[in-house]
Amino acid sequence: MRFATKSTAPQQSTLDTVIVQGTLPGQLTRGAPEESGRTGRIPSIDGLRALAVLGVIAFHFELGLPGGFLGVDLFFVISGFVITRLLLAQREREPRPRQAEFWFRRAKRLLPAVLLVVAAVQVWMLIQDPPGLRDTVNGQTLAALTYVSNWYAITADLGYWNVGLEAAPLNHLWSLAVEEQFYLLWPLVLAGALALLPARVSRRVLAVAAIVVAAVGYALAHHWYVPGAPERAYLGTDARVGALLLGVVVALAPARLPARLSALLAGVSVVVLGVLWATADMDSAAFYTWQLPVAGLAAALVVNALAQTTTGPLSRFLCLAPLQWTGLRSYAIYLWHWPVWVYLGFEHPGLSDAARVTVALAVTLVLAAASYALVEQPVRASRRRPLVVLPALVVCSALLAGAALLPVTAPVDAEQGPVVTGSTTP
Repeated sequence: MRFATKSTAPQQSTLDTVIVQGTLPGQLTRGAPEESGRTGRIPSIDGLRALAVLGVIAFHFELGLPGGFLGVDLFFVISGFVITRLLLAQREREPRPRQAEFWFRRAKRLLPAVLLVVAAVQVWMLIQDPPGLRDTVNGQTLAALTYVSNWYAITADLGYWNVGLEAAPLNHLWSLAVEEQFYLLWPLVLAGALALLPARVSRRVLAVAAIVVAAVGYALAHHWYVPGAPERAYLGTDARVGALLLGVVVALAPARLPARLSALLAGVSVVVLGVLWATADMDSAAFYTWQLPVAGLAAALVVNALAQTTTGPLSRFLCLAPLQWTGLRSYAIYLWHWPVWVYLGFEHPGLSDAARVTVALAVTLVLAAASYALVEQPVRASRRRPLVVLPALVVCSALLAGAALLPVTAPVDAEQGPVVTGSTTP
């Protein structure tokens, strides 16, 4: 069984738009002129997101990149960096920033696109009612709406190794759940530390604490790993927080190295990531012993280098137009690629491997472009108040939850396909 993996996402408000437009797969956008410079957009980070989502797709579409799932860890590092950078800039502009506004912008940025994808999958279930699939999708839908997909997959025994490839179209939302759980807690921790300690001291203390907790997280991944059943080690928030916190460290205490040394470390890190993406196995002791932390550290060094300079061959490569286009839509691409892949495998099993990959890529890019232009951008640019936006999101979520709670009318026949209920009982 293959592994589906996360994600980042864009922001709203002037400051958000300047600093970050994405969380797991997400992006940075052009900001107002007065917001350029230290808090401005870093185009090369968009290109890095493009490589991350392409790595995940290559892994899921079985294109010969066995460690491409590590693109998710690259997303995690970027998210930790970007969100912390955003929060620090907001703190400088507003000594007493309201945390509720940050969470509102997160919901405004992330939820519409997720709701659209979940709705599309639910429509597929209601129209086609494929045998053995609807129960799984309903459970995953409820988990996705509450951003606990990773823990649902663990507790419901619905990990990637326990479900047939064609039977879990929302598996990949586990990474968004990890990020959202991080977004819920980290702003409070950061705000508390900045309020209690002088700015320079608080940043250093937080950076050291983030390094320690990241190390603990990687140790927990090693601890939780069980050969043949790595779900707990791979999906648990505690075991996967390390990459997010390494991104936090880059934002809090960037390593301001000489340009040549920074470029050298970034180049070596790119090579290391390339080797790991080409060879890593998520169900191996080596992955949880050293490959996972090394991948996170290498990603952090790359992000640190890109944050320090906009010149150099790596930055120029990442700023190429195709990578920029892909990076800006990486959140939508990530959301759509796995359901599309599962749909084609389930509804069109006669497609050749090449045809399935070609169709999946084309459909994913079309849907992602449409989602970005018609849903993500308009909602992000909207100036409607929370009292208007939040009820609309709640109503849409409630409708999807209601659809997920509808009884399955047809019994599941094991002979017609994989039977997956998401139940913890055999």
